[in-house]
Amino acid sequence: MSAPVTDEELIDLAATLVDGCEIGVAGVLFDMDGTLVDSVPAVEESWRMMAEEFGVPAVPATLHGQTAEAVVAAAGVRRDQHEHAIARLVEIESRPGQRLDALPGVRTFVESLPAGCWGVVTSAPRPVAQARYAATGLTPPAFFVTGDDVAASKPDPEPFGQGLCELSRRGVGGVVVAVEDTVAGVRSARRAGCLTVGVAGTCTADELWPHAHLVISSFDQLSPHVSGSGLVLALLQAP
Repeated sequence: MSAPVTDEELIDLAATLVDGCEIGVAGVLFDMDGTLVDSVPAVEESWRMMAEEFGVPAVPATLHGQTAEAVVAAAGVRRDQHEHAIARLVEIESRPGQRLDALPGVRTFVESLPAGCWGVVTSAPRPVAQARYAATGLTPPAFFVTGDDVAASKPDPEPFGQGLCELSRRGVGGVVVAVEDTVAGVRSARRAGCLTVGVAGTCTADELWPHAHLVISSFDQLSPHVSGSGLVLALLQAP
């Protein structure tokens, strides 16, 4: 097993990208909502519907990237109604008939990756994650780590730590890039030991920069390709 990559080494790799040079990476972990999938409006509409049904104030946008349990608790739903509210939120978010678009540059990026070296790490429950991702028509990941699979929500490192374990089980070891759109997400990924790339949108670049190794405006700035037996990443436009 290779030694863990230090944060100092990851900082140097991010600087290498900014300087216009390619770097070799072993795998990629993606958040889903707001990172791969243009689902933030759908998520917020689901929150609004749940809040109205349970008679609580509107859920703040700062909760993006957190689990259904965390959203329900933060919304102020009565404790004796938590289980019902969580189930209702999952039902709303996984309803059939949704049509969601991939965000700019995502489809090209994902389709450039070798099978088996990437996965999705999302706070959404598994039924929601699978329904929402399928609605985009994107190439399926090797695996999902969902909010159902972890005890602690982002910004805890557990979600991306599990993602790293899933990659390791598939023989992927070395530098792993994590792409996230929220402060909670980039904090989780960086604490887990990933080369953490924030993509602006849900949060601003200024909000993401203190926590990420690198911040981009869209996937159009990143270019992956296979070189020999490895994956190579280049930054097409400096941030």
